[in-house]
Amino acid sequence: MSRFVQALESRTLLTATNSSLAAELATVNTNAAAVKADLATLTATAKADMKSISTDLKGTAKTNVPLLKKLQGDENKWLTKIKNNTNALLRAASASAKGVADGDAFLAAPTKLSLQSKIVGDVNVLNIATTAPLAAVTTNVSTTTLAADLAALTTANPTNTALAADAIKTTTDLNTNSGKLVSDAGLLSTAVGALNTDLATLEPAPTTTPSLVGDYKGTMKTKGVIFGIGATKVSFELDITSQTLNSVEGKIIVDGQTASGTITSRELTNGKVNLTLDDSGVTITLNGKVNVTPTATGLAPGSVISGSGSISIAGFSIDGDFSATKTT
Repeated sequence: MSRFVQALESRTLLTATNSSLAAELATVNTNAAAVKADLATLTATAKADMKSISTDLKGTAKTNVPLLKKLQGDENKWLTKIKNNTNALLRAASASAKGVADGDAFLAAPTKLSLQSKIVGDVNVLNIATTAPLAAVTTNVSTTTLAADLAALTTANPTNTALAADAIKTTTDLNTNSGKLVSDAGLLSTAVGALNTDLATLEPAPTTTPSLVGDYKGTMKTKGVIFGIGATKVSFELDITSQTLNSVEGKIIVDGQTASGTITSRELTNGKVNLTLDDSGVTITLNGKVNVTPTATGLAPGSVISGSGSISIAGFSIDGDFSATKTT
């Protein structure tokens, strides 16, 4: 069997605390509140400015009606897009609160691996929570179309000084308020990212504890056709003589068939274990868990490994569930 081992990414472990998560969530909420206020200001000011322009056009030529309707329609579409994009962005604040709640729960009970699994999901959600919404807000705040609509109105009414002044004010307000929204949205995204980076330190990490070194013996059982009928159970042995973060040395014996050497491996702090090899006629894929706390019968951490997978050695192949207990 080849001694080639694919290297896995190393990871520096940091430590999130209840205090750090609380502080980061407070920053997220502060920025989210600013974004909400920005959206409200943008909407209210745009409506007020539109009312002023409508007043400026009262009693003017009927040819202004379609021009005003186009401006109103385009602005409504513009505001709707920005509102939808902003609300999508703000959902990151709720996701952040959930992540912190799950993080706090895990910090209070670090042996409950089901809580740690929730953190994995939270981190995955937060990884993408702000990316698309922020990009959409940044793109959709462009006022080019609205500026063209305002220009069309002022050009059609060159002597209407009130309209000219309000058109300038409208453009300035739209650009200023949308610019502040984008700026605060960026701060929110940054705050969510900082919280997520901290929360991610609570995810399962590569480890060699509990040690997998030892001789595990048990069985591997194939799945039956229906209700277990046709299932086959064979002997299974995993004898590991050394372990690093990305490999184990030893041998696997299944129903008398043996493969030995170096196998790419990954053990995580939540007990998940993966063993893989595809070389020289030997293919091994095992996904399982090792106990990280004492078993109900008092066996020490690292004593029982179980899971499912497939093994192919020199023409012999089996696919099924395995369970084995460390004997030495």
